[in-house]
Amino acid sequence: MVKRTSGQDTQGVKTYHVHIEGCVQGVGFRPFIRNLAVKNQLNGTVANTPAGVHIYFNAENGQALEFIEQIKSDAPTRAVITSLNFDEQELMDFEGFSICESRVGDAPDLLITPDFAICPECRSELLEPGNRRYRYPFITCTTCGPRYSILNGLPYDRERTMMSTFRICPECSAEYENPNDRRYYSQTNSCPKCAISLWVVDQHGMNLDIHGNDTISFICEKLNSGDVVAVKGIGGFLLMCDASNAEAVARLRKDKARPSKPFAIMYPSMADIERDFNVSEQEVEELHSSQAPIVLLTMEKSRISQAMMQSIAPGLDRMGVMLPYAPIFELILQGIRKPLLATSGNLHGEPITYRNKTAISNLHKFADYFLFNNRRILTPQDDSVVVFSELKKQRIILRRSRGMAPAFLQPAINRDFQGRILAMGALLKSAFCIWNNGRCHISQFLGDTNELEAQNSYDKTLNHLMKLLHFQPDTVLIDKHPAYFATQYGRETAAHFGAGIMAVQHHKAHFLAVLGENELLTSKEKILGVVFDGTGMGNDGAIWGGEFFLYESGELSRVNHIRYYPHILGDKMAREPRLSAFALAHVSSADLSLVLPNFQPDEQDYYQKVLRRSSLNTSSMGRLFDAVASLLGICQINTYEGEAAMYLEVLAKSYCKCSQSYPPAYEFDIIHDGSISCEKIINVIIDQIRHGVDKGLIAASFHRTVVVMVRMVAEFQQAQHLVFSGGVMQNSLLVDMIIDLLGNDFQLYFHRQLSPNDECIAYGQLVAYYTGKAVATV
Repeated sequence: MVKRTSGQDTQGVKTYHVHIEGCVQGVGFRPFIRNLAVKNQLNGTVANTPAGVHIYFNAENGQALEFIEQIKSDAPTRAVITSLNFDEQELMDFEGFSICESRVGDAPDLLITPDFAICPECRSELLEPGNRRYRYPFITCTTCGPRYSILNGLPYDRERTMMSTFRICPECSAEYENPNDRRYYSQTNSCPKCAISLWVVDQHGMNLDIHGNDTISFICEKLNSGDVVAVKGIGGFLLMCDASNAEAVARLRKDKARPSKPFAIMYPSMADIERDFNVSEQEVEELHSSQAPIVLLTMEKSRISQAMMQSIAPGLDRMGVMLPYAPIFELILQGIRKPLLATSGNLHGEPITYRNKTAISNLHKFADYFLFNNRRILTPQDDSVVVFSELKKQRIILRRSRGMAPAFLQPAINRDFQGRILAMGALLKSAFCIWNNGRCHISQFLGDTNELEAQNSYDKTLNHLMKLLHFQPDTVLIDKHPAYFATQYGRETAAHFGAGIMAVQHHKAHFLAVLGENELLTSKEKILGVVFDGTGMGNDGAIWGGEFFLYESGELSRVNHIRYYPHILGDKMAREPRLSAFALAHVSSADLSLVLPNFQPDEQDYYQKVLRRSSLNTSSMGRLFDAVASLLGICQINTYEGEAAMYLEVLAKSYCKCSQSYPPAYEFDIIHDGSISCEKIINVIIDQIRHGVDKGLIAASFHRTVVVMVRMVAEFQQAQHLVFSGGVMQNSLLVDMIIDLLGNDFQLYFHRQLSPNDECIAYGQLVAYYTGKAVATV
């Protein structure tokens, strides 16, 4: 948006002030402005401030308007302009056009720039013999390299990053000061003469006497021989090994206590990926983006071996694939010229390791060698993960982290909305949200805060971001579940700052998050919210998760849900799909002959007693998916979150591809109280299994049944606009079915920048507070 705030006479040369906000620091904006001004023969200054970029220049009115239009149309690739305002000032005298020293001290009022993957120009220089940065593992420019992970203060300048300890050499300094150079004002600039150091350590902590290019050659040699190497990247350490070496992969699985959870693979180039996978245009674009996430690619018709598929992603039909996003990875992959397994360097259930001093103690059981560097990481981050549904190419973010966080662009909440608000998020897939000076900042994925180390990581990340933003909350928003770490920590934080505290129901936060992302908060249409999730404390004390909400005229109400069934043994039920099958078969008075063999005789008696005495109920759609997977015999105990549901999706997808159609849905009942009974579904599935009906057909029929539930509720509620959230909505087949079967009759909305899993909860809590809906004083 461009505003002129002065109505003065516009004849002749005047001094103009331009204030640009958004993601405009750390993206080469100041050198862009300087060079554009020189091209237009304008005199003035440009500077970073805690509130964005400020420009002062002299021009006639027509020149000024043309200059501003050029700023908007030609801004640097990585820049995001959220507002551009200009006014006339008292006439000032400028000599040429210069970049001024940044102003510091004020509370920051800008978006924080995420880390960027290596750009094509730096990649080309990295691999160009004769270039002075040939094979330099830390090549960067104004367009690429670490930003958020090394940021220690705002505005963004070298002295407020972890590059401040590296003394710049004369050659780099000359580039930095040369307006015609690609690294003009590049804050992360370095080269072999003022290098970030690289060295190799063995698993015992012994520093090996290897230097220069021999370092990468040594690492490639060890990877080729079957060793595991921990490499320090942008957001932390990645454990890497030869993806085609079954013994190395099996060893890493065993050492990490990760029997089935899929690994990701890093490929040397897009050509190598396209050799092994059929890649869509959307997937290519995502892999090449500045975020460079892991993208899940279908293994159907893949050219890689079945043995490798099962080694990397056992039982699944997709494999996580990424390109080298840091120059150190580019050199390793170019050196080895084959795919490498690349997984977060962490202990089971803990955050990614990012400090040199803790890497050996944490990872020595997994890694034979460590590739260290001396550029400190302040904010660790896992790799982001994205998937596209196969049929409709709907983009689904599974993990929002490196390259995406913490900047969050959202127009739903008015920038004039007052308050310093901290939304704490949930327990699993945790992330927090800060509203400060009309800006929304959402942290990277912070993991399962059941674990102590994840709690420590949450605490450090929150305090670091609060320090960067000069932020202290006056309101803290928490989940209604009293046992969540984020809830308890939120109470402590509110008490520490003397802030108000309010609670938001978990699934209403899901619903409000997707409403906010799609700018539907002021819609006059009736909107049905479909939130299919695992768990979350409901307003009635039950565990919700299969919810339908109505948003109409600004009012939010729960209108339908999966009929309650017993919720037993807390988190154990989520870990053991067999318990969900037992509970649903029990409440359905179904034949237990398929269920009981999954339990020892003493377990059978015990769990039947537990079910008879259970007073806690759930409406969870996630547990319903688990139950069907258990009944079909494909997973009884999850070794990682969502495992059973993922296998069920694979089975259903395989059937749909073979039959090239969706099978009929199962019958179910909508009870007078608005609840949806699944008893008929469970009984028919059990009967079909006993009669030998194809399991893929059963899995596909169940998926279609879920879509039919949505249609029936939407028609009953007379809602034409449907929004979807919750962990179950990570199921790409379900998303495809929804779009395919409902898209012609309804307007459908999904998450855009956030994951449908619990990473979106904190933003939903903020939206709840902004709208005054679904919040309760604690």
